Amino acid sequence: MNENQNNIQYYDDEIDLRELIMALWKRKKMIIAFTLAVAILAASFSMFILSPVYKTSLDIIISMPEIYNTRYGEYKLPITTNEQYINLISSDDVLINTIKDMNYDTEEISVENLNKRIAVIASNTKANTVQNSFTVTVSADNPEESHKLAKSLFENYIEFLDVMVKERAINHYINLFSVELMALQNTLDVEKETLSKNEELLSQTPKVINTKSNVEIQSPLNDESNYIIPIETANPNYIKIENDIIQNKQSINSIESSINKTMEYIEELNVEKQAVSKYYKNGRTEKLETSVIGIVENNVYLASQPAIPTQKSSPNNSLNTIIGAVLGGMVGVMAALFMEYWFKKENN
Repeated sequence: MNENQNNIQYYDDEIDLRELIMALWKRKKMIIAFTLAVAILAASFSMFILSPVYKTSLDIIISMPEIYNTRYGEYKLPITTNEQYINLISSDDVLINTIKDMNYDTEEISVENLNKRIAVIASNTKANTVQNSFTVTVSADNPEESHKLAKSLFENYIEFLDVMVKERAINHYINLFSVELMALQNTLDVEKETLSKNEELLSQTPKVINTKSNVEIQSPLNDESNYIIPIETANPNYIKIENDIIQNKQSINSIESSINKTMEYIEELNVEKQAVSKYYKNGRTEKLETSVIGIVENNVYLASQPAIPTQKSSPNNSLNTIIGAVLGGMVGVMAALFMEYWFKKENN
């Protein structure tokens, strides 16, 4: 009995599947029409509505040191990883200056819009290795604009890093030397006060100590004629104070020399700080000229010059057409089944 029921069920399923296939075949023209219609719409939208996108790649190498030497001493850079350096390529200052150089309308292209057209990819994928190679892609509507935008972005990025590092170094050393100058001045005041006290004490201290002792001297010419001279002993306290005064004067000379050198550094750094302020005030129309050694250009550079893209990155017209055809076919199949089911119920 159970075996007969299974056979009947299997037979019913086979008939339903056959009816399903026959229903789709019956409305094959409608399914094909849906497929072609949506495919044509997707292709038209991709070719005529969507804007083409061209990407220019920048292969950037970063090997910034943790510490670098200047004529004012060693300076420890505040940024510690190459990832932090490359992320600054999309900072507001870089993007604002790039928009200005590209003569973009700020109402049409904002910092946020331009940022969306920039993508950063780390080229190194090995574990436990320092990332120093990065690929930055820049997108635009045409290949020439994409290439120009990429070059402008990199130039502004290098300039931004260079000014940032120099400005931070200048401010660091101005603060450092200002504190050192205050400490040296306090030390000098203490030494001068000590010197004054020692000089006053020296003036009140006798050079020798009279011990009231005599020494008998015998003349070699006449053994019988002797004479006696008094002996005065040098005062050790006087000698000690005299040595202290000499050390005080030497310390004062050394401290004054250090103060003069520190003041010279501060004056130079203030001139450098004024140059940075002028650079910002003039809207960076001129390159920043400072005596602080620049390390950015030698440690952040392009592995190769960017090339003008020859093919657009998106949209992919073929892929969009295929996707449209698949979606159209699915809609056509669903419509065919719905119509078959609907009319079948009405006939019943």
